[in-house]
Amino acid sequence: MTGLDEGVLAAIAPLEEGYVDVLARLVEEVTDDQRVRALWLGGSVGRGTADVGSDLDLLVTVTDASAFAAASAWDVLDPVITIPIPGLAGCFAFTTREGLRVDVVLEGPDDVASSAYTHRVRVLDRDGFEPPAPLEPATGPDVERMQAIVTEFLRQSAIFPAAVVERGDWLLGQEAVHHYRRMLYDLLSESNQPLPTMGIKQWSSRLTPQQSELLAGLPAPTADRDSVVGAMTAVRDALREHGRAALESVGGTWPYDADASLAAYWQRHGL
Repeated sequence: MTGLDEGVLAAIAPLEEGYVDVLARLVEEVTDDQRVRALWLGGSVGRGTADVGSDLDLLVTVTDASAFAAASAWDVLDPVITIPIPGLAGCFAFTTREGLRVDVVLEGPDDVASSAYTHRVRVLDRDGFEPPAPLEPATGPDVERMQAIVTEFLRQSAIFPAAVVERGDWLLGQEAVHHYRRMLYDLLSESNQPLPTMGIKQWSSRLTPQQSELLAGLPAPTADRDSVVGAMTAVRDALREHGRAALESVGGTWPYDADASLAAYWQRHGL
């Protein structure tokens, strides 16, 4: 017996094996601790979008956060790696001895009603808290963000010919190709908004099958001239074709003049 109700077990069922035992140990630890007023599942589990690659995000409602300021307060999780969460005192990202990932975020009883963590599953609730209802999702793509990505792509087009090719820095060239691929990914995924809220590690879920195929087909360079130049040319062409189409499909404006100027610059470098 785990001491967890069926709704909680169903919520964490998609996770990797072992999280049930971790959560059950924690619940047993805090059940008699009256300073802990509530325990919730947040993150992708709280949203109902978790899968086998998701971690366990825990929201803990406590009367005295200072009593839980030290990471040792959560030794029941058996962590081997502990990282304080920046900007959140007493909150930690743990990696357990079994390789499981558990994030613990503290809140006070007065914080629950106005919390930004609106998607949550009750595990323990002594006081009948009422978290705020989830916000409506964004209505569409952030065109301003997409325009900024395109501007940065073109700005960096003035860097590659001299900083990579003329210097012969093919390790830098490998990183530049990966960075351009990320810009293309960001353009395509943003053009698909609104998307269901999901964790940052749910990568391919933000793309259409055709977009996934496009990105998967781009070459990954080795650290030599022909490979880097070929891979950069391929991802640059994809940005200028598919990235442009994505931007224009949501009402953005492709900077044709800047694009033409940078294309001429590449030609002067024999690219």
